[in-house]
Amino acid sequence: MRGALMKRKELLIQLLLYLNAFLLGFVLMGFEMLGSRYLYPYYGGSIETWAALISTVLVALMIGYFLGGIVVDKFPSISLLGILISLSSVYLAIIPKSADPILNWMIDIFGDQASSVLVASLALLLVPLSLLGAYTPFAIRLALIEQVKSGRTSGMIYGISTMGNILGTLITTFYLIPSIGTRSITYLMALLVGCSGISLLLCGHKSNSG
Repeated sequence: MRGALMKRKELLIQLLLYLNAFLLGFVLMGFEMLGSRYLYPYYGGSIETWAALISTVLVALMIGYFLGGIVVDKFPSISLLGILISLSSVYLAIIPKSADPILNWMIDIFGDQASSVLVASLALLLVPLSLLGAYTPFAIRLALIEQVKSGRTSGMIYGISTMGNILGTLITTFYLIPSIGTRSITYLMALLVGCSGISLLLCGHKSNSG
């Protein structure tokens, strides 16, 4: 009986990790598209702007993957993952009010050169997307019920996250931005990420108390 309960608990944790992989994948690419809307009034929609955005997203994911993998090996805690994701939601929530003053300051100091748009993109996206990037190595490590199925588990995490990436790109671009507006969508995404973080914290608390 105890073994069956433990197995059920592990499967529920795995399901939660899969659902959050989809949700955070949606937000990650959706916010990349929003980043272009924040930068457009200051730097335009040139290829340099998009190069800065794409490079920033890749750098953020690289940092998240590296650091997330290191940290989860030392502290394989779903509660810690919940804290990291919650911090990302806080950063996202302050962007709508802080973006214009920061971008105005950067234009005044650095002008609208390529280096300026890259620094602006880093300031806007690097921290929250690095924290979101840390989710994948954490989720793979925490979702592993049987080591012999590690390939299947990691494939599921990446595949589900990529489905979220695709829908986040399309829905944000073709529906949310025309219907709601950039800042309202940012608050919505911050709320979604916050809910994800809270769900992980609650799951971690329940696991520890159980």
